[in-house]
Amino acid sequence: MSSPSFDQDKELAEFFTDVEHLRNAFKDAVAAPTLAKRLFVIHGVGGVGKSSLLRMFRLYCKSVNVPVALASGDEAKSAFDILARWTADLKADGVACPLFSKMYDHYRALQAKVETEAGKIAGQAVKGAAKTVIETAASTVPGIGPLLGKLGGTSVEALADILLSRGFKRPDIDLLLDPTKKLTDDFLDDMNKAADKQRVVLMLDTFEQMTALEDWARDIAQRLPSNMLFVIAGRALPNWSRTWDSWQKNAYVEELKPMTEDVMRELIRRYYATMRGGEPDPIQVEAIIHFARGLPMVVTSAVQLWVKYGVEDFQAVKVEIVANLVDRLMEGVPSTLIPALEAAAVVRWFDQPILRAVMQQDDLREAYNELRRFPFVRVRVEGLALHDAVREIMDENLRVQDSERYRELHKRAAVYFEKRLGNAGSEETSRLEMERLYHRIHADEVTGLTLFQEMAENLTRYRLVNRLRAVVDDAYTYTLECNKSKLWRDYYNARSAELERHLEKAEAIYESILKPEPGEKLEGRLEGYTLCDLGGLLTRPSRLSGASERKKAHDVLERAQRLIARSDPKLLVVLENMQEITKIESNWPLTDKLFDDRIEICRENHHAFELIYALIARISVSERRGNWNGVREQEYEASVALEDIGAPLFLQYTLLHRSLYWMRTGRYHEAENRRRKCLEIAGQLNLAREPALSLNWLGYLQGIQDKLESAATLQECKEKLDDAQSDWVTTAFNCNKGYVNLRQGHYFDAEESLRQGLAGKQKLDPKAIPLIQIWLGELCACQGKWTEANSQYEEALWQRISDSYDLRSTALTGLICVKHAQGDYTAIPPLLAEAEQLAQQYEYNDHLASLRLTQGHIAWEGNAPTWDNGFEATLHFYQHSLIYALRYNRFLLDEVLSGRPQGSPLRPIIPHCLERGDEGRQMLIALREWWQAGLNDIGTPRPDTISPIPEGIPLLEAERVARGREPGDGSPQKSVIEQIEAALVKLGEIA
Repeated sequence: MSSPSFDQDKELAEFFTDVEHLRNAFKDAVAAPTLAKRLFVIHGVGGVGKSSLLRMFRLYCKSVNVPVALASGDEAKSAFDILARWTADLKADGVACPLFSKMYDHYRALQAKVETEAGKIAGQAVKGAAKTVIETAASTVPGIGPLLGKLGGTSVEALADILLSRGFKRPDIDLLLDPTKKLTDDFLDDMNKAADKQRVVLMLDTFEQMTALEDWARDIAQRLPSNMLFVIAGRALPNWSRTWDSWQKNAYVEELKPMTEDVMRELIRRYYATMRGGEPDPIQVEAIIHFARGLPMVVTSAVQLWVKYGVEDFQAVKVEIVANLVDRLMEGVPSTLIPALEAAAVVRWFDQPILRAVMQQDDLREAYNELRRFPFVRVRVEGLALHDAVREIMDENLRVQDSERYRELHKRAAVYFEKRLGNAGSEETSRLEMERLYHRIHADEVTGLTLFQEMAENLTRYRLVNRLRAVVDDAYTYTLECNKSKLWRDYYNARSAELERHLEKAEAIYESILKPEPGEKLEGRLEGYTLCDLGGLLTRPSRLSGASERKKAHDVLERAQRLIARSDPKLLVVLENMQEITKIESNWPLTDKLFDDRIEICRENHHAFELIYALIARISVSERRGNWNGVREQEYEASVALEDIGAPLFLQYTLLHRSLYWMRTGRYHEAENRRRKCLEIAGQLNLAREPALSLNWLGYLQGIQDKLESAATLQECKEKLDDAQSDWVTTAFNCNKGYVNLRQGHYFDAEESLRQGLAGKQKLDPKAIPLIQIWLGELCACQGKWTEANSQYEEALWQRISDSYDLRSTALTGLICVKHAQGDYTAIPPLLAEAEQLAQQYEYNDHLASLRLTQGHIAWEGNAPTWDNGFEATLHFYQHSLIYALRYNRFLLDEVLSGRPQGSPLRPIIPHCLERGDEGRQMLIALREWWQAGLNDIGTPRPDTISPIPEGIPLLEAERVARGREPGDGSPQKSVIEQIEAALVKLGEIA
């Protein structure tokens, strides 16, 4: 059974005339064993017969059993649509596309799943959901809009988190956001297999309506296998010279020109024979020839009007393309049919329901059937349509002659498509959306532009690249009158190019928008948006290497900040981009101010997800700077906000992933539990790389708790590194393994791993180099290699770590221990002053414990350069050292007091006392009595303490709390009193 398109092509072949040389060239190419040129590019004015020629090409392919596929720009609005049309045609010719079809079906299933999830939450009310922009998103982002509307997402990150938390895998989310790349790759893989066996022909018609898809079409043309022929027809040549300067060497390029008079006579004769039979009146033939001026579409239309309606007065008129023909063609057409023709010209395709809505008439069967047989009406996938050239001219003619009726008809069409959208499934939603937009723009360009902005902005915000490109591409086929509308269209063309990673193209468009014509003034919002996104391109790391580049980017973003309203989510993007500059410049006061602004705007506008992202970003900066109190406050607020939106799994994971605060404040057990939770959630969300990452940190945390299972965990991590395929994870693994080996006393293995980690950090993350140097310094200190330890700590301080107060304080504290071991007492006071200031300001209890311990040793030795010496001073320093260690965790408390069997860079109290005989016994007794009666109090209250140990409680109670919080491997723990008494036994004090 033949297809309708095949039957129509056969009918066309009965009278198709001219361009024999092109048809023969195509036949030769199809039959050639090897293609000399893989591209056929045909261009020419509207109505010159390009589409008919492609149909003849298709008919020929069918006749010789060569698979052929044809898609047209007036029907397929996106690369996704074109691929689907091609695949359907090829399937009809026996060419399977298994990879594409499988992925296409998977994509459609994902869309259906999204709609199902949206339906599930349709009645849910979620505290904190946005009430402004997000409700708009629900109507302009079909399928996923309800998810966004209920959960308050205003960015692609929010959308991804929502979908991840509702069971979608990350690759599936990427496919949903932009199916084009994956489907294109799969389609081309299928074509490579098909072309191995036979010649295959792909064709694109009406290419002038695909200008925004030129890069995609070029990519297809370049990547198609050598045995495939690619045919493109449009009013102009593809604009590929900039990115593919040799493309015409690979192409057969032909301009299709108007017919000669002799050819037109032959066409009229043949077409008349198919319509009526016999020979046409020569006088009428000449009248049509003078009227048509070489355009075959006009010739066939005139013959039909002559035969069907008796129209004979074809006056010669001045024409270049199809202009001025419509009035002539309409002469003699029954007046009852004119309203139907006008309605058909207003819409880009039609069926009876559409015409009823536009004409506001109930019974249109007679008029519809008449239109079906009208000369320039053709069949397309959705229904019927006037030839695009005729439709454009009739629509424009109505706009000029009767603008009020023009707007009314487009308004009715818009209302019709809006109603259709309410019951549409994902298959047709995007197409109906674009028809609604098309008619809204033409009914009232001002209000239509608002809809275009809402649609394009939401599609941009959620990075729905495929849909955005389709909308922008379609908008370039509109007749826009306002320069403002054209500029907004250009802006979203740039946004689409940016999302497609054509960054130079996007930047050039932004720059051109910001240079209006003399006398013109940019709309403030458009200028603000353009500056924001230009600033985003300028704040890429590669563009911020110099001070002048950073100033330019900052100035652009500062201008954007002044222009964009606080209620606009775009302002959050501006502030985030500005922070990229302030962080590079370590301008922390301004970074904090920008965070304050971001967070306040999120609260004001109920941007629940963006509030959490801003807080997590601030946590990351606070961790980098070692501001643990800030981390604690931000984590608490983020946790509360997370509960308000139902705690989506991926956001839980993202927040739990920030574990540095818990590690560096001595809360090892809690940090380990967070990492275990990360692993659990990662399993639920199918996050491929997470197991290696979390196992790496889990092994580290187990190692610093002296758990034997640490080695097994790190080994499991190593086995998963190949699957993770991440240099970052491998580098982190080497660093963490090195430190665990250091803690376990395996110094040779520790140095080997740390050196490997250092090499990785130098390549991937230079800012993290000081931490590894500090660990190497600690390794050398444990081995008594004081000169090498000194070099490592000083090298770490020489590196730019002023940003990280924690790392700087750590290096200073380690260096003070080294200077003490070397007997360089005069070097200590300036180091101590800076370390003390940082440790007190940011409550680094571990550093304070080490500093007081060292000060105590020096005071006991009588070598204190700037503080008191002697027994009482030493006792005071030891007491404070133990309290600070207690506030950190019980591991450090035991290390300060007794040391570690595996070794420690510290000089613990008890071994030191054991070396000092009777004076040592007195010190231990004094410490025992104080611990039994004393309080967790250093004399300076800290109401904002980050320590989990309450201030002011008895030390014995504080110790019970500390030991209960850190169970370690579960083995029995010796209390402070037990450790001191055991030492006194050694000294002979207790029998």
